Amino acid sequence: MTDEASLLQRARERDPAALATIYDTYAPKIYAYIYRHVRDPHRAEDLTSTVFLKMLESLDKNNFAKDKLQSWLYRIAHNVIIDDVRYQQRRPVQPLYDTVSASPEEDPLHLVDERLEKEVIWNAIQQLTEDQKNVIILRFGEGLTAPQVAQILNKTEEAVRALQRRGLANLRKILDQTKVTSD
Repeated sequence: MTDEASLLQRARERDPAALATIYDTYAPKIYAYIYRHVRDPHRAEDLTSTVFLKMLESLDKNNFAKDKLQSWLYRIAHNVIIDDVRYQQRRPVQPLYDTVSASPEEDPLHLVDERLEKEVIWNAIQQLTEDQKNVIILRFGEGLTAPQVAQILNKTEEAVRALQRRGLANLRKILDQTKVTSD
């Protein structure tokens, strides 16, 4: 039995050590994935908690991860993000932007430039289709492979690769347009 299969079996049996291992291993990755979508650390924490609550709830059901734990957790996170977006659209909230915290030895101008660059990229990603955005975030933000992304999004590898190509091409166009208008 592989390590992951053993871990899954122990989690199904409600072994606290196995559940803690799953949380310790995957919570930072799931948080980062969600944060890249919502850009609010508090909301990302809440949604990450929701993912792991749904995982615990699924222990009582037959839909607990069959074999690929990471993909299954990312799929839950993906669905939680979709639910959150729908909720936010019904109840729009003005986001509070986190402040730049710089130590005295860091160059404030560099921090501002870096923050502006990230904001430009974030805004460009938001202009992609939902599928393109998900593929770009999972592939480049999370570092997942095309087969892993395909499993999470329930698409073929070819579809993921096509979405990636179109998403990157669209990002390039958007960023080029942004660069031209800011010059």
